Amino acid sequence: MSNNKSTPNADWGLPGFDFAKLIESCQISGVDMMSLIDMEKKNIDALTEVNRSAYESWRNLMARQTEVFQETMKAIAAEAGNETVAGRRAEIARQGFEKALANMRQLAETATESQKQTIEIMRRRFEEGMAAMRTRGGST
Repeated sequence: MSNNKSTPNADWGLPGFDFAKLIESCQISGVDMMSLIDMEKKNIDALTEVNRSAYESWRNLMARQTEVFQETMKAIAAEAGNETVAGRRAEIARQGFEKALANMRQLAETATESQKQTIEIMRRRFEEGMAAMRTRGGST
């Protein structure tokens, strides 16, 4: 068999390993192995994109949580050093609680948005795979 069916990046970044040769040795009558390999490569690429998106979202969430913690600690330290606070402790506690609640809401919204992005990537790849299967099913 010739190599005219091989994909441009048949090694997938693994030096010394030729997937095209492996696939040629595993030909099954009536099965387009290169199409199957191409579909699996797209699945792997989608998973890589999902992982990258999830990591970035996690990193952004952790950075924001760190900022919130630092802001809260600075505010507490500033108030603790103020002697006129004694009569306003309940008000300061209420304000701190409200700010913490607002920050928690923002973090939850950020996490929800990142999950939506991840699900959208997976949904898009699933639909592409299903469309490819329907196309192959109709052409046999």
